[in-house]
Amino acid sequence: MSGILDSIIINAGAEYTALDFFTHPATVQGLPVSKFSAPGSDTDTSIVSRDSTTTRAFYSIGSVPSRIPGTRDIKGFFSFLSGLAWSFNLTSPRTYRGNLINYPDDGRRYLGLEDYVGNQLFPLPPQVGRNMEYTYEDYQMYFTLYLGYYEGKNVNFGVGPIYGLAVYRMDIIEKEYRISSVKNQLQELKGVRLLLEYNIGQYFPDTILYNAYLFLEITSLGDLDGKGMNIKNQVTTANGLPAPSLYMNMTTYRMGVRKELQLSKEPHKKEEGPAYPPLQNLPSAGLPQKEETPQSPETPESGSPG
Repeated sequence: MSGILDSIIINAGAEYTALDFFTHPATVQGLPVSKFSAPGSDTDTSIVSRDSTTTRAFYSIGSVPSRIPGTRDIKGFFSFLSGLAWSFNLTSPRTYRGNLINYPDDGRRYLGLEDYVGNQLFPLPPQVGRNMEYTYEDYQMYFTLYLGYYEGKNVNFGVGPIYGLAVYRMDIIEKEYRISSVKNQLQELKGVRLLLEYNIGQYFPDTILYNAYLFLEITSLGDLDGKGMNIKNQVTTANGLPAPSLYMNMTTYRMGVRKELQLSKEPHKKEEGPAYPPLQNLPSAGLPQKEETPQSPETPESGSPG
């Protein structure tokens, strides 16, 4: 397994996610209609979700930030490349539930342009307006390119953009009827991530936690231009017309401990010289044969005189 998968990273922690759905304001002859009484609305977007902050347990397979090969020791004009790093993540499906309020309108029918504009400017309060329940589920695959990554002795810090794909499904239920069901849709993921790690293994040098890190990770997914991720749906207005596009932003806060487990033995350092001493007394070894020790001349046997 060495050379293919030498180690595996295990993360244990908690996740806190804020999931917001919103729409861009309706327009009349190209001009946006700003709502005067809708809470949280502005000239750019109108948030239509509530109860969007949840805590979910999930599985994630990924990698710790790694330097781009060949850039660690670059000097000179291209030395900024030594600060780049990358990582990847693959998450298990997560399900979120919540409510959509006054989307795509508050439920009042309109007969003409004046009624439509009046309903947009003065929507009913959420307590008496239109209320729908949604179920959103997705799993994500994305890469992070850390444009700035600092790797110290005990502290690591990185920040950079995210790019990847998500496969999602979304059901919208109104008055116990499913009015929209979208399945297995691909969504482009764009966002930014901030990572901070602290080496707590320095306090446990002789234990299995010798290389454990406490980490804080903040991930915000949505178009970098602020428009959010477009989510397909099949909802219609009170008059049966197509609803405006629904967009989504997802911000995830994760905190926990990561630990690297070694799956293979570390390679031994190559020793200098041959592994075994050469065989002695062999011509093939390039050594002269061992000379025979000269024998002492035999002394004549002494006998009795004849």
